[in-house]
Amino acid sequence: MLTARYGRLLSGVFLINFGLRIPLQVLAAFLILTAGLPISPIFSAPLSSATGKKAMVATAHPLATQAALQILRDGGNAADAAIAAQWVLNVVEPQSSGLGGGGFFLYYEAKTKGVYFLDGRESAPKDATPDMFRDAKGVIYPFSPDRVTGGLPVGVPGTLRLLKRVHERFTAGRHAFEALFEPAIDIADKGFPVYPRLARMIDMQKQRLRLFPDSKKVFLDEHGQPLQPGTLLKQPDLAGTFRLIQAKGAGLFYEGALADEIVRAVRFAPFHPGRLTNQDLFYYAVKEREAVYGSYRGYDVMSAGPPSSGGTTLIEALHILENYDLKSMGRGIQFMHYFAEAQKLAFQDRNQYLGDPDFVKVPLTYLLSKELGKELSQKIQAQAILPVKTPVTPAQGAHTSHISIVDEFGNIACFTTTIEHVFGSALMVPGRGFFLNNELTDFDPEPWPGNNAPANLPGPDKRPRSSMTPTLVFKDGKPVFVLGSPGGSTIIATVLNILVNLVDYGMSAENALRAPKVMNRDGSTELETALFNDKDVKAGLVARGHTVIKNAYYGNAQIIAMDPETGELRGASDPRGEGRAEGY
Repeated sequence: MLTARYGRLLSGVFLINFGLRIPLQVLAAFLILTAGLPISPIFSAPLSSATGKKAMVATAHPLATQAALQILRDGGNAADAAIAAQWVLNVVEPQSSGLGGGGFFLYYEAKTKGVYFLDGRESAPKDATPDMFRDAKGVIYPFSPDRVTGGLPVGVPGTLRLLKRVHERFTAGRHAFEALFEPAIDIADKGFPVYPRLARMIDMQKQRLRLFPDSKKVFLDEHGQPLQPGTLLKQPDLAGTFRLIQAKGAGLFYEGALADEIVRAVRFAPFHPGRLTNQDLFYYAVKEREAVYGSYRGYDVMSAGPPSSGGTTLIEALHILENYDLKSMGRGIQFMHYFAEAQKLAFQDRNQYLGDPDFVKVPLTYLLSKELGKELSQKIQAQAILPVKTPVTPAQGAHTSHISIVDEFGNIACFTTTIEHVFGSALMVPGRGFFLNNELTDFDPEPWPGNNAPANLPGPDKRPRSSMTPTLVFKDGKPVFVLGSPGGSTIIATVLNILVNLVDYGMSAENALRAPKVMNRDGSTELETALFNDKDVKAGLVARGHTVIKNAYYGNAQIIAMDPETGELRGASDPRGEGRAEGY
């Protein structure tokens, strides 16, 4: 637990405009004028946003948001609501999170003013080895589909034990843990129409899903074809698993009959059998760690620490950018140049130093220092790029999910949850209706040249480096933003883009989400569609030495902004997804 060092009275001007209901045409014009950037044409649907005085929820699917909101109305708190939302997401967003995965839970407890960080990251089996992703000839498996599919990449799932711990620590006492499965059970039994995004994901992954009988049975039709939008999707096996946990307890997952079924599914998978054992499940533990802390232009930023690289890399990049007057610079080419270079430098340190802190020494004090930020900012050249010094960031799954909740008591749940790749390993536990993660693909598959032991090689009981970045932001001791996103290693850039939009450019939560993003993880400057299509932007960056590539869109952030003066809550769900923000 990291107790917040807060209590000072709010001073200065709060930058966010709350309570505005802006027509899309006006919103587009506003962004063009204030940011100098066009609106990406992919965002044709209205962005979901809401205001409230008491409570607010933002998740990646309307049904999860509604379930969480009902828990809050029934006297539950942010922790209770987040648990209910996760189980609903397991049903309606099965490609992204669920029982077979893990996550990082950041919680602000209003009565203690403490920020708590619970690590439910999946861990490697005791039989994991640095060369586990090599074939018999010593050749590394291709990332997709080989490395990401089947039993081999499955880590010990942490989500269920994580949320059990969250309930024990933070529940309001109005809802038993078992009762929080009810909204998900109801939806799984009755079914819901397959929405376009889910249909696209099923179609993209149909070959992987066909490898496993249960995955094929649930998500492909009787002809073996992907389910189409509008198809009613019922999941009786998943509902039955939730009921079993209700009746027998969460321990069944880690040391009972359900544990046996999980181990058999992994070890006898028809594609790339894995190494998981009953002992691995039995000894899995949720870990309470300290959140990482930084400050940016008078705002206090707290996020997930190792084994996540998200918070550390985010804060290092902010500390670099703090040395530039971004507001006066505007959001043109020079801003994009500095912004991309700051990310590149922070990602280089991420790749070199970040890993499981129980196995490697992570120099957090150094990485989070203002001195490092200033030193790196002085290395960045105004008209030229710096060389890349560390290997390319390994590919990571982009289909995680995020939950942001503020309750009537002032508590805040900030939960990023994942099964890693789209549909995780694509391996569904037979008869149980949930996918197992492929989180072990977040390890580096081989040592770097000249370095036999980088921080993130696979190893027994080790937790792979993550990029999840659940983030809480405070101003003068009071919470003002809660946010996070899916997207693999793009998560860090997503949260960074949003925070700079909020703090430096005074954007509303909606505008901060909608604005097209700039990212640099490995030396290439990645632009969302609207920026990539701007010839002047590309020419200006290329003139400074950037390799410019297109990343059509990334992220699906969920944000709540809190006005300390009026008490108004403003929730917004990313237009890149199909989520919803609702409050009261």
